[in-house]
Amino acid sequence: MSQAGDRILARWEGGDFWFPGTVHSRNGDTIAIQYDDGMSEIRPSDQVKPLDWDVGSAIHAVWDGNGAWFACHIVRIDGEGRNLRVRFDDDDTEQETPSGRCRSR
Repeated sequence: MSQAGDRILARWEGGDFWFPGTVHSRNGDTIAIQYDDGMSEIRPSDQVKPLDWDVGSAIHAVWDGNGAWFACHIVRIDGEGRNLRVRFDDDDTEQETPSGRCRSR
């Protein structure tokens, strides 16, 4: 059960992707989220889960080269899951990536 301050993943606008953020508050079955990219919204609790990314997790990240989303794997992650180093699946390019530029399925 997510509480204020918890690091989480949530489905932005109920879509297919999970984005990282922090619980701002909870009211029954709804959770107010502050996403790492600066956006915020309220989601039903069934669209929120604990941040479960770790080294080796398959995610998507924005590649600095062109700003598009690409599949990658986490090769390093800080303790709060806010800063990652990722290796892209298509050409093994690595980059430092803030979590606000990452998502998962």
